[in-house]
Amino acid sequence: MYYLFNFGLVISIFITSSLVLFILFFLIYFSFPLLTSGNFLQFFAFEWIEQKSLYGLMPMILGTIYISILATLIATIMSFSFASLMAFFIPKNISNILNKFMLFISGVPTVLYAFIAIFLLVPWLNDILDGQGFSILTASFVLSFVVLPTMTIILFNTFNSTSKKTILAAKSLGATNEDIFFDLILKTSKKGIISAIILGFARAVGDTMIALMIAGNSLQIPNSILDSARTLTSHIALINASDYESTAFKAIFLCGLLLLVFSFLTVVSLKLINKEAR
Repeated sequence: MYYLFNFGLVISIFITSSLVLFILFFLIYFSFPLLTSGNFLQFFAFEWIEQKSLYGLMPMILGTIYISILATLIATIMSFSFASLMAFFIPKNISNILNKFMLFISGVPTVLYAFIAIFLLVPWLNDILDGQGFSILTASFVLSFVVLPTMTIILFNTFNSTSKKTILAAKSLGATNEDIFFDLILKTSKKGIISAIILGFARAVGDTMIALMIAGNSLQIPNSILDSARTLTSHIALINASDYESTAFKAIFLCGLLLLVFSFLTVVSLKLINKEAR
């Protein structure tokens, strides 16, 4: 039984690794003509106009970064508040209910968030922002609720990882919950907090439906959070190239390669944090 389990584990690792390598090979293969075209930097220009043969991906790259950073910032504030309340400032039974609720909403499809936002949030923002309902701000706010459960669960587990003996010792010295949280827990949870933020950012970068349905999908460089924008993921979904040999079609795979680079950097960052934590 032991050898059978190990064999199954090896097979699972092999299949998973093979799939990742296949995806990488697939993206590089279709992006290779662009990477070796001799004018690779044109794909990092600031304009995407197919009629003029301009295929700059910078508007999508910046749109991805703006929406992801703002969504992560909002989610960090909310998740930090929720996790700290769940860990120290509310009764245990209520904390367990909230934890299960976070686990539940972490599995809600993002298209439902976007669908609800289109009918409730966007019209309201259209009224108060003079027609700017589909924007970076709206997409980031809705996306923050998608990132929120993941970050909250990670932070909650991080805060609870502190030894109970240490907490009891602090209480025996007269420390309040506030003292323990701000003077003890936060100082020992820095790496866990950073890990939660990085994973939240990676989750935001990889989302498609919210950016596709709410961000406005403009191909212009956004000047403020009230402007519309297009992300790399939504750009892949929106490009409808009938010519598989066209530059526009091949640029889709370059978008996928850039997203894979984002994921790789996320994994490397987490590895470095875990290495420092040892």
